[in-house]
Amino acid sequence: MRTRLIACLAVLALFPLTAADRPSPPFSLKRVGTPAPPPLTLSLYRGKVVALAFIHTTCPHCQHLTEILNPIAHDYAARGVQVLACAFNEGAEQLLPGFLSQFHPAFPVGWSTHDSVYAYLQYSEMNPMGFVPHMVFLDRRGIIRADIPGESTFFNEPDTNIRKQLDDLLKPHAPAKKQ
Repeated sequence: MRTRLIACLAVLALFPLTAADRPSPPFSLKRVGTPAPPPLTLSLYRGKVVALAFIHTTCPHCQHLTEILNPIAHDYAARGVQVLACAFNEGAEQLLPGFLSQFHPAFPVGWSTHDSVYAYLQYSEMNPMGFVPHMVFLDRRGIIRADIPGESTFFNEPDTNIRKQLDDLLKPHAPAKKQ
């Protein structure tokens, strides 16, 4: 029994619990352009499955994820999936135009402040976020069904794992059993 408890605690230390299966709080992504387009709010996508990546524009892993998300956004759009990315590194607002022109995302990419992202993901300076990218998946009702930190093994095979996550969220739910 004690060995099992120690093993569970070791796993939790490596992969902290995230705040999945909770209603998504309001969140918006500011966009760049002249004139500045209106912000994108997650509530605009209610009724769609949302894959939201939190990235740093200067992070090679985040840049690679953007390249992976391009065909996913294309392949899943007709099935009711919206891919989004939110840059929140220092200077994201100024760096985003260059990032957009270099990586040509096939989905909306905006930016937000560090504090807004931390609040949305329920992190704090006492419980800081680990690595980026960080992904959140919302179901059609706006419920966070997966909250995947950057240090997760999920990002070892991001294309396969993102597609599996989306496929699972797109499955029709079986009707409730009668008691």
